Formats: sequence, C-alpha cells, structure tokens
Amino acid sequence: MSILLSSLERKLQKVEKTNNNIWVEPSMDFICKRTPDGLIKYVSPSVQAMLGYEQAELVGKLYTLFVHAEDYKRILNTAMPDGEELSILTYRIKRKDGVYIWVSSQISVVRHPDTNEPFELFSVTSDISAKIKAEHFILEYEKLNVVGQLAAGIAHEIKNPLTSLKGFIQLMKAGSELNHNYLAIMEQEIKRMEAVSKELMLMAKPHKSDFKSFDMNDLIDHAITLLMAEAAKKCVEITKQSTLGDGMFLCDGNKIKQVLINMLMNAIDAMELPGEITVSISKSDDELIIAIADTGTGIPSEDFDKIGKPFFTTKANGNGLGLMICYKIIEEHEGRINVESSSKGTTFTIKLPIH
Repeated sequence: MSILLSSLERKLQKVEKTNNNIWVEPSMDFICKRTPDGLIKYVSPSVQAMLGYEQAELVGKLYTLFVHAEDYKRILNTAMPDGEELSILTYRIKRKDGVYIWVSSQISVVRHPDTNEPFELFSVTSDISAKIKAEHFILEYEKLNVVGQLAAGIAHEIKNPLTSLKGFIQLMKAGSELNHNYLAIMEQEIKRMEAVSKELMLMAKPHKSDFKSFDMNDLIDHAITLLMAEAAKKCVEITKQSTLGDGMFLCDGNKIKQVLINMLMNAIDAMELPGEITVSISKSDDELIIAIADTGTGIPSEDFDKIGKPFFTTKANGNGLGLMICYKIIEEHEGRINVESSSKGTTFTIKLPIH
C-alpha cells in the first residue's frame, strides 16, 4: 500500500514554488476504491476530466460495467497482488459519451489484518490512449516495411509459376489433345501463387487484436512460405522441426506470424554466406516453445542488454523497431523471449504460456 501511496503523491499533484507562491497542477489520473466484487466505494473528482462522470454517478455501481466486454474476462481472471505488490492492468473503459479509451490501472489490495482476506481494492488509473495509438502506428508501419522488403522476392516467386503456366499453355495449343498431366502441374503452380499472394495480403492488411485458436505448425509454415524467395536469394535453407502432435494454441495469429517473419528475416540478414535456419517447436507442461536458430556471425555480448530496444540494430539500413515490436507482441501474449548467441550463430527462443 505504501508503494501505491508514494506513487499517488507523485501523480496527484506537481508542485512548483516560484516567488513564495505554490502552484498545483492537478493530475488527469483518478483514484478508485472498490470492494473485491467490484462495487465502487469512492472515486476521486478527477474522474470527470477523464471520463466525464460525476462522482455520484459511479459510487455504488460495479466497476466492471464500464470495462470493454473483450477485456472483461481477462481482468476478471487476473490474480490479486500479494502484500506490497502492485498489479498493473491495461484495458478499455467507457466514457460518459459512450467512447471507449485505453487506460492503465495500478492496483493494490488492502487485506484484513487477521484473516488476510482482501476487503478493498485501491487503484490509480491513467489515460494511455495516445501511447496505444502510437504503438499501433509503429506496428502497422513495421508490418508494411516488412511487406515492402518481401515484395521483390515474392514477385520473383510468382513470376516462376507464371512462366511455367505460359509454357504449358503454348504446348497445349500446339497439341491436338488435352494433356491432363499438364493441367495437374498448372493447377499446382496456381495454388502456389495463390498461397504466396494470400499470405502477403494477410500480412499487409490492418487488423485489430483477435485471439483465436490457431495451429502453430500452420503459422510457422505460412511464415516460411513468405520467406522462401528471400532465403533462396542468399542461399539460406529454412527447416522446421516440430514435436507437436496438437499445435492448437490461443493467440493473435496474425501478430504471432509477424513475429516469426521479423525474426526469420533478421536471421536471413545475419548470414553473409550460405547458411541454415532451424525453427524448432516443442511443448512443456505449461509453455509452448519456439526456437529460431541461425548460423550467422552472432551478436556481441556487450549488446545483449540492448536487444529489443527501439533504434538498436546491427543492420546497416535497419531501425531496430522490428524486434521491439516482436518483444511487445510476445509481452501481450504474456510470454518472453530469450537470446543465446556465439560466433557460430544466434538462437531466439519464444516461450508462450499455455492457458
């Protein structure tokens, strides 16, 4: 509780002393006290500046009634913090005008001194809509940047089947009978072009977060499909090793695919000579594990603490945002990324909790 109170003191007012006068700048954050069941007991007057409600309009109502339906279940299942710990939740909350905004709440639990049972939740809530919009902009920018880098290779990947189709059509025109073997090959080439173009369109298409059940084997296959042409240009072989019988996993499929594509592109760029990339998928009791290993030159040990930070990159024309977005997406999935590197190559290991 003392940690949250000290945070409140910094957040609630900014005091500046000039010519013996005290000027107080009120905070846009609001404080809320509620029961463990979510019944609001108190809310600070600053709630009106953020959400437009008067205090009396909120006291006595359930806090969760104002939380976006898509975020409600996630918040409901969040464990309460112990002792002096703070729980930080990010979610959407409804203003009085009906518009939802993104907020972040620091939550502390007041427990009964005898039973240690929670009897009051104490929170400070901040408007982070601008931060979320900026993150979404960077995510879409980096996604389109990846699509642009892939465009030349994918154009080549589509050109080869088109050349085959053109040749078979000419052969069939010259013949007097319909050749079913030619038709079978032509169908395969069309499916190949369709798969590549479909993956590219899905990658470029803006989308909101959508957690569904996806087969992780399929997501990795799709990512590899998009990068086969890029890998072939640098004589890099990509192989997949999976021990998953059932690869179904609850996630945002497009975002996980973006992580895989970014990391595979980084691995390809890390190798100046022909090399190999191995994507390994396995599962423990509580985690899904994806390891992406390359045979490149490795990352210097002094740069390990900079990995995933914005604008840190070892590429001559890179900006460091791609890997930062990867870390952010995995963090949204409550996972983590570990890095191991030597002069013989680098391995990025993604660990995602199985819910």
